[in-house]
Amino acid sequence: MNKSERVILMSYESKALRRTLSILASLLGMLFALSACTPTTTENPMTGSSNPSDPATVKAQVEELKQALKDLRAFKTETQNAVGPQKWADKSLRNMDCSTPKGEEGVNYSVMSQTLETLDMESSVNVVKTFWESKGFTTRVESSPKDPGNIRLYANENGGHLVSFTATTKGFSLEMNSACVAGNQHEIYKELDRQEASASPSPSTK
Repeated sequence: MNKSERVILMSYESKALRRTLSILASLLGMLFALSACTPTTTENPMTGSSNPSDPATVKAQVEELKQALKDLRAFKTETQNAVGPQKWADKSLRNMDCSTPKGEEGVNYSVMSQTLETLDMESSVNVVKTFWESKGFTTRVESSPKDPGNIRLYANENGGHLVSFTATTKGFSLEMNSACVAGNQHEIYKELDRQEASASPSPSTK
């Protein structure tokens, strides 16, 4: 092979090498682009998976809901004690769909409590109003000259309870909602039913 042939061969090999390197660079660029577009799964450090239907996540939400119920009952008792020594009876306790201040769907507890023992209506409303405002609630009183035997006090707490106190000539009543726990409503209800069923004693067989 003479000198001119060697120069032509070296030039061809150089071009082939540059072409190969260019192809490899393009392939690496495509791989980086694909990895950047691949979605990553984040996890909540408290509950694990971010999947709202994940069993661990749902169980944690149910436990949070149970704590919300304990807080609701404690607040109800405090309010009743502030009114006076009447005997109160809970008429209903149920779960309800709700929305958090951020607009997330969730579940809370709602309870109604009543007493037929009455005290002065206006003074009782004022006592409850003062107590709730001391707890950070915003209050609003509704009454009508056409219905002097009925005074209703509404209150809400940012991110928390919605409550009302009604004073009539026939008795007093409290309606209270717990804080709203965000989560998949269907899955939370299902887990609550499962826990209630497992806690119920099985029928004895004879």
